[in-house]
Amino acid sequence: MNKLSFKTMVLAALMAFPMFIKAQTFTGIEAEKSAQNTPENWPTVALPNLPEITSANTFNIKDYGASTTAEDNTKAIQKALDAVPSTGGMVVIPAGTWMFGSTDQMTSKTEVLSIKSKTVLHLCAGATLKLVEYGKAPNNKTVFIGCKNKNQSDIVIEGEGETSIIDGQGTRWWKARDNKETFNPGAMIRFEKGSRFLVRNLKVQNTPGVNITLSNSNGASNGTVHDVTIYNPSSETRTEQPSHNTDGISIWGRNMNIYNCNISTGDDNVVCDDDAQYIHIWNCDFGTGHGASIGSFTNNIKHVWFDNINMNGTTAGIRMKTGINSDGTLRGGGEEDWKFTNFTMTKVKTPFSIDCFYDKKYSSDPAVDKANARALDATTPTYNGILLQNVKTTDVCEGYAIFLIGRPESHIKNITLDNVQIKAKKGIDIRFVDNLVFKNGSKISCTSGKLWIRQYDSTVDDQCNATGQDSNPNPTPDPIPGETTEVSYILDASTCTSSSSAPSPWTFSNGCSIESSKNYAAAKNGTIKYSKGVQFTINLPENVTITKASFAGYGNEDNKECYLGELNGTSYGAKDYLFPSRTETTSTDTRHEVTLETPATGMLTFTPQGAQAAWIITLTGTKASYTGISFIQNDAKAGKGNIYDLAGRVVKKNASAQDMNGLNKGIYIFQNKKYIVK
Repeated sequence: MNKLSFKTMVLAALMAFPMFIKAQTFTGIEAEKSAQNTPENWPTVALPNLPEITSANTFNIKDYGASTTAEDNTKAIQKALDAVPSTGGMVVIPAGTWMFGSTDQMTSKTEVLSIKSKTVLHLCAGATLKLVEYGKAPNNKTVFIGCKNKNQSDIVIEGEGETSIIDGQGTRWWKARDNKETFNPGAMIRFEKGSRFLVRNLKVQNTPGVNITLSNSNGASNGTVHDVTIYNPSSETRTEQPSHNTDGISIWGRNMNIYNCNISTGDDNVVCDDDAQYIHIWNCDFGTGHGASIGSFTNNIKHVWFDNINMNGTTAGIRMKTGINSDGTLRGGGEEDWKFTNFTMTKVKTPFSIDCFYDKKYSSDPAVDKANARALDATTPTYNGILLQNVKTTDVCEGYAIFLIGRPESHIKNITLDNVQIKAKKGIDIRFVDNLVFKNGSKISCTSGKLWIRQYDSTVDDQCNATGQDSNPNPTPDPIPGETTEVSYILDASTCTSSSSAPSPWTFSNGCSIESSKNYAAAKNGTIKYSKGVQFTINLPENVTITKASFAGYGNEDNKECYLGELNGTSYGAKDYLFPSRTETTSTDTRHEVTLETPATGMLTFTPQGAQAAWIITLTGTKASYTGISFIQNDAKAGKGNIYDLAGRVVKKNASAQDMNGLNKGIYIFQNKKYIVK
């Protein structure tokens, strides 16, 4: 054989070898079928339907102009994705770091990299697909990788282990949020329509927002995520920049499998939202984050099973929440059949919580919530059929052992704790819960105070003495006269029951009211407007003593800051409790908590200065149970024309007998006489 012929053969072999390697990177779908682990009577999750991957339908991004030295490879990578024929194929990301994501390189208005049906996006070992920094990438909920509002199916995004990385460079994004800069990131990977999606064998880290979204109320179904590591810093970390809104895996569709994943993040580790049905999550490790979550959108969520979950450092363990929309409607309806089995929790703050008042800020006094129960409608939460089985904590949790807040018009029903072992610093607080069952050796204990903190309008069946012989699983009796409990009252647009432009006094669902010379008006982010230089009087519920007040919000005038000038008779300077102008921000991130020099009972006053204020006010203190008429405030001596309720609380200052006509039903004292308002 001559030298020329030998060279030709070698060259041909070298040219063919890379193509052979490319063809072997995709392992196919067959192995996925044996790993499905479908629960009995559940539909099997459908897997992507793909053609055989060969050198002919495999496309390397380098062949389309991508380079590890380029500032942005978006167009080049998209060309490779577009080259995949309608019959299907694979796009390969070789080893190295590949930048992508600049707004000016996008070829789609809805996603940075658009993946069409029957496509495999493969990251080789040592490959990093890295999003460009904050300021260059889209900041308007644009999807970074996937298909938004496009009916694409049979898609695989995969790697070759933890050295195959998708990196969102989120640090500067999260800092932008803290600095009140624009913060509106999209999901790193998102499939919104279509069916049969698979994400496997890679690492997603430092995502600006949500890491992986399966559907988003647009009907995507049949998704599988496995052997994926997700890492974002905790939202509470002090050793690095905290991440914000970084859900690990967010599920909104039907028929989804999540398994063998390791997720640490700044928000929910895995969360099920509207229309999530037949969702199976198993064999996963959860680090920092908000736990195994359902909600705050909970409409039509059914058949969810978390199994064999190990938690370490998670803020919440098993967490369910139903929120409220800006128009006052709820986000529930049709919730049933949720299982949480074989959990081990270490350094978890609150192992089990349900909050059907999430974002509404329930009253510290459940009787107030009961008195203000809503009418039932299609959005009312209907939690029914929740099982916790073989769940244990390995240490003492910092928060409540169990914290369940149902709604008075729609109780949480049929919760079973089967062999659940929880130790916590605080005990059990349940409200509006029907049939909470402890069985099969369950044991709940706390290290501080009484185990049953509150049990209001709820029924408990303790079959195994889980709460101890000295505990009473029956509804708690009325408070002992003179006994005090901690209370908190939030005064904002969501708790205000007065209509827009209603005259004083403004009323709130928690029993408070506010008097002034001004009409009621709300501002942005749930705040209420308070005119500068006007003294406002907060009338407090009966037998309440307020020790602290916090003010959160901004100055509701352009380029004018506001400040708290007076609280309960104590004056403050312009620099003591200062709030930014609305020109700078309309958020409620600026917050000042003030300890009252003299605790307030009956009423307290406050006066904004500098500019009109837009504030959310939170009052904290204690409530005592008394019988009869409470002590009359010293303030009562100052005005003979004041109207008082039976607790000695000032209802109306400088009043006349005619002012009785505008009061709620009840008994009042005016000029040493009792008046009955019918």
